[in-house]
Amino acid sequence: MHARREEFREEQCLQCRHQLDPGKLQATKNLLVQLSTTQPGILDSAGIQANEWAPLLRMAIESMRGSFAASGAEKRRFIEAVLNHMEAAGTITEWQFVGQKQRQDYRVTLPDERVVSIEAKGCGDGNNMGIWDRPRWADEFVIWSQCPESLQHEPGEGVWSALATRIISKVIAEEVVVDCFVFFDGRCGSELRRCPKNRSHGVEEDLRPRASDIPGQDGGSWMPPPCVYLLPRSVADPSTNPVPPLHSLDTCRFAAAMLRAFNVPTQDAPAETHWARVHAENRSDGRYYQVIIGSDLANPRQLVVGRWKRLRRD
Repeated sequence: MHARREEFREEQCLQCRHQLDPGKLQATKNLLVQLSTTQPGILDSAGIQANEWAPLLRMAIESMRGSFAASGAEKRRFIEAVLNHMEAAGTITEWQFVGQKQRQDYRVTLPDERVVSIEAKGCGDGNNMGIWDRPRWADEFVIWSQCPESLQHEPGEGVWSALATRIISKVIAEEVVVDCFVFFDGRCGSELRRCPKNRSHGVEEDLRPRASDIPGQDGGSWMPPPCVYLLPRSVADPSTNPVPPLHSLDTCRFAAAMLRAFNVPTQDAPAETHWARVHAENRSDGRYYQVIIGSDLANPRQLVVGRWKRLRRD
């Protein structure tokens, strides 16, 4: 049983960790909740009665939650700065914003004239991670997650929630392929989310200040390469395609273009690439699937082996 628990540590989907001490979260909550008792003078100076503090605190948290979350404008700024950088580097030829009704969608053309659709999303555990459509015109379809202001859970937990809980279940149920998942935002390579990647890769130019107001780790401007996850090339089917083949950097060319733009040499790119393999099988009570997330295409290494789950849409 112990070994089984060890192979299901969701945070292992990514190496990076937030630098805040999780133990201080409870201390911060206690500080706020008990403020009326421990620091009544602070409330008095603001004209707040002790019996008003609890409901006012809840109201304040609800009001502040939206302002703390990264806005759509911030996310759009980040993606467009990265796409501009890729265009300047020659790994894409052009891009267009084609979003509507608060959807952050992009149409990107690669040098070989392949057309890529990018749908921008927030945190992996958000409900909108399961709301997307692959355009008919897309040769490749990419979902790009940004979660710069959510520090309670480790980045890998968000990746697992996005892929195993939301995206892949929809892929199987609706029989539509997502080729690549990207986790990349302005918090990557910052003091609160230090990046363990090779510092010889990435960008040291003015990309970070153009993309985000979050300073880089160690006071620098380094922007690390993005975390890209290659997904299966076809839909998992228990009878006809129980373990669909994964994309490669040759078949999912947007992922390769991103890595090249961030100065990852061709020989190093497989080691910088993650993947999500899917297994499917029929059981007496319905279809089941299993997700395995790993890294390195040349020497595959499993990071998280998921439990078999029944497809809820059956």
